[in-house]
Order: sequence, then structure tokens, then C-alpha cells
Amino acid sequence: MATVLLVEDDPDQLELRQQILEMAGHEVLPARTADEALGHRRAAAVAVLDLRIPTLAEGLRLITELQAAAPAMKLIVLSGWTRELTVKVDQILEKPVKTRNLLQHIARLAVMLAFCVNAAETVAHMELSAPGMDWESKGREAVLADVAIDGKVQQQVMLYAGARRHRYSVFLGDLAPGNHKVTVQGKGVVEHGITLEAARPWAAYAPVLFERKNAIGRFTDIPLLTYVEALNENGQKILQYTVIFSNEDGGTSTRSLMARWGRTTDIEYVFRAYLKADGTLDKAIIQSRGHKDIEFTGPFFGTHPMLMPVTDNNMVAGEGPSAVRYQPAAVLADLSKASREAVMDANPITWLVMTSELVRENKLRAYGEERGESISDPRNYLYIEANVNPGKAAIAFVVLHKNGQYYFSHKGRTKDAIERAGWVRSTIELPPGTEAKDLRSINPLCVYLPKSPSDVSCGATQIKSLFFLTKEKLPGPAFQLPMGNN
Repeated sequence: MATVLLVEDDPDQLELRQQILEMAGHEVLPARTADEALGHRRAAAVAVLDLRIPTLAEGLRLITELQAAAPAMKLIVLSGWTRELTVKVDQILEKPVKTRNLLQHIARLAVMLAFCVNAAETVAHMELSAPGMDWESKGREAVLADVAIDGKVQQQVMLYAGARRHRYSVFLGDLAPGNHKVTVQGKGVVEHGITLEAARPWAAYAPVLFERKNAIGRFTDIPLLTYVEALNENGQKILQYTVIFSNEDGGTSTRSLMARWGRTTDIEYVFRAYLKADGTLDKAIIQSRGHKDIEFTGPFFGTHPMLMPVTDNNMVAGEGPSAVRYQPAAVLADLSKASREAVMDANPITWLVMTSELVRENKLRAYGEERGESISDPRNYLYIEANVNPGKAAIAFVVLHKNGQYYFSHKGRTKDAIERAGWVRSTIELPPGTEAKDLRSINPLCVYLPKSPSDVSCGATQIKSLFFLTKEKLPGPAFQLPMGNN
């Protein structure tokens, strides 16, 4: 709960609001005058104040002085005449204010302060569809639509879900107080509804992503989702932003992606914000060419770094702009007990787009064939979520089918075994139509590398869950198998 500075010149209203806030668990610092309120400026996280205490001029003076003396404090202003407010605050509530509404805003702003970031901006959730479009079909992959604010185009959104009704969430930046109209402009786009809300605090440094120049118009490697992790390094708070791209045109082969990463999307951390104690940016790091971490010195849109993939495996730089600008709103992810691919599971449309793009780009072969780095239909694969510790060796997986055959994730190729430790994904190609009931057992396999010591051994492996993709190219129900004597 928060420490709340409550400013009200009416003693009865002050007492009543204090009781309400204290009953909700907040610590309240009451004040009847501007000077009394300024005496509490260092102790409070959130201030709730009447605009006239007792005059408008006195209320505006208090707001200005609080912002100067305690810039981290969040300000909620109550007023029957909101048009009188000529300075920017975190929230304006018109009298009479419902108790529940006030408490919700206090809680939201307290969370922002706890994350130590300034999230006074807007996110648009757009329910859209594009009938007749299909990411798998060449020539009618998707509609690239413009997103306009009050009639001015700000960014683009790719309707990769095609005819499916899907929610596309984008950040709009810091909008001025007042009413704003967000529209989506694109031939064939059906708008089912658009809602606006205050951005979550962890979205403050979500990147603007210009489309890679050699991908424009090709419907490949598009950013599907941005997620953010709240990390801590030696006591310093870090917000790390990762993008899930629909494909990878360069770098790891499709076959190796399936064996070592359990998907063919490209998941790349692109921006890391190191924060000062007050939530402002201390240091900005990007993952650039050659997977090198370098300091970002490029342009920002407000607090958002403006990035563009500059390699075919989606390393980024502060270069650009290009003709297409994406601003996907970041979703919060806790991956302390899950792989990065779990974010795809939580947003299953990513699996459909992944599979559809493979079909369209002719990266699939028939089951049982060997054709370069191609794979068979992703619905033929068993998907494995596991926590591994290969030590100085590597890990693969082997499953026993009811037909008596063993199937391996790496197919005997050492380079396609997993060398990293922690939560991972892998896949095993199986005969088309295989279901959970057709499998008898699964085991990890310790794979020795040329560099492995002769006495090397792998640590314990936890296989958390397994699944297949459904006919609709979406994750099916998770299941488990016994560990057998494979």
C-alpha cells in the first residue's frame, strides 16, 4: 500500500477521505493548506488534492511546487471544473468521485512508482480483422494498415491474423490531456472496436521498431510481439525488451531452430534499460550486429528507443527510419520458471503465423525426406519444455513410439544438441498423425562434444510438459510422459 498525501481545505471532507483511504490500507498524511502539504512532500508516494484549496491559484501553486520538489510523486487532482487545470498531472478525476475509482487510480500510480518508471502514456487495444487475408497465401498475406491519432498517421500495424478477429495492442506515446480519436486505415480492414488505457509502467521503454528494409513488402520476419522482463543486476533495476519475429531469414537454420530452440520464430532481446533509483534511464544497451551488446546512442520517441533490425537475423541498431514503423505494446513476462517460448504459448497466434510463413516460403519438406535445412510440417513435431544442465556436454531428447522406434531431437547431429543450461525448448519429428497416446516414454540424452572432457556427465533434467500443434496450427493440450529406460 502507498503513503498518500491528502490535501483538502474542507475539514469534514478531509476526515472522510482519510478514513476511506486508511480502511483500504494506505498510510495517509492529511493537509488543509498548500504549505502544510509541502511539508510532507518527501514522505508521500501519491498525492490526492482538491484543485481549490481554497482558491484555484493556491491549488495550482501547490501542484507546481510539488512537481519541482518531489518529481517522483504521482499527482491525482480532484475538481468539479477540470478545464481549470492548466498544468499536467498524472490523473484528473471530476467530482463527485466514486471511492472505488479513486482507490483504483491510487493503486495504479503506486505500482508505477514501485517500478520506478514514468508511464504517463497511452496504449490502444484494437480489435481488427481483414477478411480474405491469410498469412499462408502468397499475394494475400495481410493488410498493412496505418494507425492515425486525430487524423495524423503515427505508425503501422500488420494484420497477420488475417480474417481472424484479433487484438493488436500498440503504444501511442504521451498524449496531451483530453479526448483523442484513434483510427485504423487500410483497405479491407474491419474495425471491431478500439479501447484506450494508460500504459503499464513496464512499457515505458518499449522500442519503436522500423521494419528491416529488405523485408518491406515481403511479409517476412515481422515483429509479432514485444515482451519485457523486470530484472535486477547488483541491486540495479533493469527492464529488458525482447521481440518475437515471425521468422528468421538469416543465422540459425530452420532445422537447427527446431532442434535447439523448439520453434522457427526469431526471439531476440533488442533493448535493455538500466534504471536509476528515480526510474530515469541510467544506461541503454542494444543487441546489435554479431550479437554484440553495445550502448545505444540513437534517437528516442519520448522514452522509447527507435530501433531497426539491420541483419537478416534481426540484430538492431539506431538506424533508419524505414517506410514501416511498428509500436507494439510490451507484455510483462516472468521467465524464471519457463522458457522464452512460453510467451508464444500465452499468445498462440504466434504459432499459427510461424507455421503459415514456413508454408508460404517453401521451407517444408515431406516427412521422412532430407532436403537441406528444411523441416516437415510443424504439426508433426513433439514440443518439449524442459530445464536442463548439460555441463560441458550437450542435451538432446529421445522418445519411444508405440511402433517400437526411437526418435531423437538432434537426429544424431551433434551441432543440433542443446549446450545452454536452464529452461529450453526442443522438438522431435514424429510420423504424421502421432498423438500423445502413441508415445511410451521420453528421456534426455547426454551428447558428448569434441571439446567435452572424457569424464563429462550431464546434470539432472526436468521435463515439464509436452504438446503437439493442432490442425489449426495452435498449441494443443499439454501432457507428460514417463521417463523410460531409453
